[in-house]
Amino acid sequence: MIEPTPRTSGETYFFRDRGQSDLLRLRLLPELIGRRRAAKTLRLWSAGCASGEEAYSLAILVDMLLPERDGWDIFILGSDINATALAKARRGRYGQWSFRITPPELQQRYFRSSGDEWELDERIRRMVSFRAGDLVSEPCPGGELRDMDLILCRNVFIYFGTDAVRAVADKLAAALSEGGYLMTGHTELMGHRVRNLQSRLFVEGVVYRRLAPLVPLPAGHRPPARVAPPPAVAQRAPGVPPPAAASAEDLLATARELADRGEYAGAEQACRRALSVAPLAPGPHFLLAQLAQLGGDFERAGKLLDQTLYLDPGCVAACLELAALCERTDKLPRARALRRAALDIVRALPGDATVEPYETTAAEMAQWLAQWSTAPAAPQSAPSPSRAS
Repeated sequence: MIEPTPRTSGETYFFRDRGQSDLLRLRLLPELIGRRRAAKTLRLWSAGCASGEEAYSLAILVDMLLPERDGWDIFILGSDINATALAKARRGRYGQWSFRITPPELQQRYFRSSGDEWELDERIRRMVSFRAGDLVSEPCPGGELRDMDLILCRNVFIYFGTDAVRAVADKLAAALSEGGYLMTGHTELMGHRVRNLQSRLFVEGVVYRRLAPLVPLPAGHRPPARVAPPPAVAQRAPGVPPPAAASAEDLLATARELADRGEYAGAEQACRRALSVAPLAPGPHFLLAQLAQLGGDFERAGKLLDQTLYLDPGCVAACLELAALCERTDKLPRARALRRAALDIVRALPGDATVEPYETTAAEMAQWLAQWSTAPAAPQSAPSPSRAS
């Protein structure tokens, strides 16, 4: 039995979770825009958008990546069960608390000060539409809730029981276009199998990609025999060294492939085998940190990221992921220091150099990081919220 829809917290702010914002800005949205450039269509949905900051953050990122949009049909939707929150979203006016990690440059660029509030640029406000919706009871996909290229549903599943998580995740998967992405809060779908979704592990976390529609097998078809696991992850007796042919690089590559397929236990095993071959290799430490975050062990993830930076002080990815982890635990001074360190690293590179593993140039990365490395510290306690939750 699916539980009734719970009350939601309504807690949100612009560019919530900088690690995921980096992932959207540097990887997912550029990929989707490139894929849709011929058709000039883009469909994005913030499910459980509360008072609209997340949906408008998407619109701002699209504006930054695609400033010239003539001929494009861009649909950005925010939905929530809370009518009061949606009314605030449609007004597009926010207090300073909604900008607690937003770079001042972005706030000044896209908002106008109006008394004790900030009013969103009308051009951006028109990019987003809002509607009421109940993710548990409403059928989906249908109408405008279909063929989405990207769905954000973050910090929503934590309010659901197991049956509701499975039902809502299945609906969202069905609402995605082939190859479209579902981004949830960290670890929210861990342990849940969702039909037609495949996990994809990035530096900043895991997202879920819609697979091609399943084709029914013909009558009498027999599936192929189970393939044995690759040698890099085969079980071995304690104390027996790995095969000479299995280098640390090969083992790490296998670990990444397994992580991309959602086989996290095998990925961790392959990482540990890589470290048995090369104990000072930073790559396995970094991937183990990602796997620890997926399992909800953020303390261990932080230690592994520290080890990664000790072994490779020039690892931009480790700087940014550890910065995002510090932000989640309110260690904001260290988060800013790590982002400044990442900025110094990419500024020292040739502008056209590719920053691994982001598939973006050093010049573009530097421009993006320059905004975030100077963002002000967030206050440590929130004012009493005036909106309904």
